[in-house]
Amino acid sequence: MATGASVCRKVIVGSAMGLHARPAAQIVHIAGKYNSELKLRRTDGKGSDADCRSVLAMLMLAAGKDTELELRGCGIDAAEAVNSVAEYFERNFDDK
Repeated sequence: MATGASVCRKVIVGSAMGLHARPAAQIVHIAGKYNSELKLRRTDGKGSDADCRSVLAMLMLAAGKDTELELRGCGIDAAEAVNSVAEYFERNFDDK
């Protein structure tokens, strides 16, 4: 993990289509704006950590609607990075 502050926040997949390729790509874009390391993990223990800079890793979570995930950031701007990604989840990936 990167050095610096560590921040953790629970997020819920609210989109009916789950965490699919388009939102995963947008999360990669958001994560790329920050220096901190960001990871997602299912809270039900299925699967392993997914790097938020990898679309494939996030798709491997197989996170459908209502899946609870733990979003963890570590680094100098971890709080801002975690909040940005969490807000995207709260907006249901901007699905219309």
